[in-house]
Amino acid sequence: MDFHITAEEEGLIFRIAERLRSGDSPTDDDLAEELGDEVRTQLQSLLEKGWIVVDAEASLKLSTIGQVALSSRRDVGGSPA
Repeated sequence: MDFHITAEEEGLIFRIAERLRSGDSPTDDDLAEELGDEVRTQLQSLLEKGWIVVDAEASLKLSTIGQVALSSRRDVGGSPA
C-alpha cells in the first residue's frame, strides 16, 4: 500500500468514508456526479495505491488497510463501514 496521497485524494477518502458511515454505497459515477469528473483520476490513483476497492456491485469501499489507516488518525471519528 502506498501511504503517500495528495490532499485531494485525502479529501476524497474522507468523503467516501463519510458516505459509507451514513449507510451509502457510492460508485465512481455517484462521486463524479457529486464532485465532478476529475475525481475519476483520483479514484483510480487511490485504487492503485490500495486505499479503496470496488465490490461486486461496483460500489467503492475503503480497503481493510485503508480503514485502519483512516481510523488511526486522531481527527477522524468512528470507523467506516
